Amino acid sequence: MRALIVGEGKSGTTALLRSLAEAMDAPAELFEPPLMTSEALEPDPLVVKKLLLSWKAPENTLLEHFDKRIFIVRDPRDRLVSHLLYDAYNKADGLDADQRKKWLKLLARKTRNPHKISMVHLINAWWRLSRSDLTSHYVRALDRSTGFNRRIGSEFFTLRYEDYVDGEFSAVNEYLGLTIEPGVVQSSESRVARSSTHGEWRSWFTPADIEVFRPLSHDWLKKHGYDHRDWDLSESTEPLDPSTTIEYVEGLFERRPTDA
Repeated sequence: MRALIVGEGKSGTTALLRSLAEAMDAPAELFEPPLMTSEALEPDPLVVKKLLLSWKAPENTLLEHFDKRIFIVRDPRDRLVSHLLYDAYNKADGLDADQRKKWLKLLARKTRNPHKISMVHLINAWWRLSRSDLTSHYVRALDRSTGFNRRIGSEFFTLRYEDYVDGEFSAVNEYLGLTIEPGVVQSSESRVARSSTHGEWRSWFTPADIEVFRPLSHDWLKKHGYDHRDWDLSESTEPLDPSTTIEYVEGLFERRPTDA
């Protein structure tokens, strides 16, 4: 069997790859190819993980090479939180020690008092440090996912990240004809694994963030079957989990040491 996984970054594609690989009896793996070719898809069994960011129109013609195709989607509000934190790894080489300290200090404040600092404030601060515009990334990812689903989504089984982390595999197992279980991310890929939960955005977002992101997210949430009316925030005043926030980012920075 040849299986294809497509999704945005931070949507569970790596964990799903591990689940499929474990269920498919040691298949060949193709991990985030910039461009798929028919020659690269010859092994059988094979599982391919392809990020939507790098999907190119000519690859539409290669779908017939796959017996099973899964499009994994995740609530974009949770994906934004994950992207904000993981971007420390992407942009680390452009940050000096002082810039890293400033970012960690701000994240520590957010961790201690999550309702005091908005996502918008964090995103703007991160842009000033790294020049990474996460709001623009957010909008482009929504448009990219919607366009992909409109053009060829009917060729895929759509799996929600939320169902995956909750262990609700009955529908996808029936589609695959396999029994998958939660994937164990390999040590070489461990930087991508963080909380493996969903609904975190409720503790990260503030009322000010809802004003910004509700209109941006409305159509995507509705078209992908999420409750576009649900913007309830957590009422908890407890700090965020340091292991999935400040300590996680510290670990990413340690993987990309400064030149100093």
